[in-house]
Amino acid sequence: MLETIFSISFFLFSGNIIDTKLTHHKYEKENYKEIFHLKNKESVNTYCVKHSEVENVKKIKWNRHGGLQEANYKVSKPTE
Repeated sequence: MLETIFSISFFLFSGNIIDTKLTHHKYEKENYKEIFHLKNKESVNTYCVKHSEVENVKKIKWNRHGGLQEANYKVSKPTE
């Protein structure tokens, strides 16, 4: 079931995400899959095709009114 949801998400967004600074990022399917499966406040270092560099992507989930949940992504330079 989760794989079907991922496939629909990748089809609709083509590996594109907008971070908390409203910057556009694009990832290949395998990298987007790593980001998609992150739990709340987890992060992963992955390659951004648009910027041609490795970035650290952190998933932050927010609870909205009416019981809705929204995922935001904080993208930064990787810490080594």
